[in-house]
Amino acid sequence: MSARSEVLIDVVRLPDALAAGAQLLDVRWHLGEAPGTGHREFTEGHIPGARFLDMENVLTGPTTDPTLGRHPLPDAARLEAGLGALGIDAGRPIVVYDLPTAFVAGRAWWVLRWVGLDVRVLDGGLPAWVAAGGELESGDPEPPEPTPLHLTTGQLPTIYADEAARFDGVLIDVRAAERYRGEVEPIDRVAGHVPGAVNRPVAGFCDATGHLAPAADLDALLDLPLNAPVAVYCGSGVSAGQAVLALASLGIEAALYPPAWSGWSADPSRPVATGSEP
Repeated sequence: MSARSEVLIDVVRLPDALAAGAQLLDVRWHLGEAPGTGHREFTEGHIPGARFLDMENVLTGPTTDPTLGRHPLPDAARLEAGLGALGIDAGRPIVVYDLPTAFVAGRAWWVLRWVGLDVRVLDGGLPAWVAAGGELESGDPEPPEPTPLHLTTGQLPTIYADEAARFDGVLIDVRAAERYRGEVEPIDRVAGHVPGAVNRPVAGFCDATGHLAPAADLDALLDLPLNAPVAVYCGSGVSAGQAVLALASLGIEAALYPPAWSGWSADPSRPVATGSEP
């Protein structure tokens, strides 16, 4: 099995995977949307058999410490409750999908793998399914029988602020270039980037159809030194998961800085760099 097929599944293989017992989760969400928007869109039309996984209430922990970012990682208990309520069986594979430009399926993939679950992202998301002639169903499925889960966090690598400050490798900032350079900052307290980070905007990791870009294009975009340690961050901890997934598709294991720029910039003791890469 290739590194790419370890993290992705396409719409052609999806029906067979579902017939063999894979579980399907719709994780639609967009930054700044009104609460409940993703679930409403789910009820209006989703891939048959899918259940809705809430980004804010399951895949994000409580925002009690600003230095942990706007989307801190959930603890095991939160994931056990949220996934258990969906009837998730930890012994069966999971497929997650979204609308590709939101990159939340990458976040779901990362969090679920972080607790040891076997999960893949539907390449191209819901639009790819519709473009291939796939049917949609509407409404909310009947609530499943809850399942008891016992999950263990920490099964993917992470770094935090002190480690990011002295990272001995390539620290990648995947936000838009103008935010990286500090020219604009529409959300966070301070504009700029973590000193020493390089900029590889996550929007470039997908092609025009929302599918993950080919390996050769990803290699050219990332332009990484051979065998260098890699860590990734974004604005609030969501889209960096897509970058870790893209790196994993190339056989590169990257660490995630979960607090992201929102956490770094919330700490006034942290230095801030602006401008282009050195």
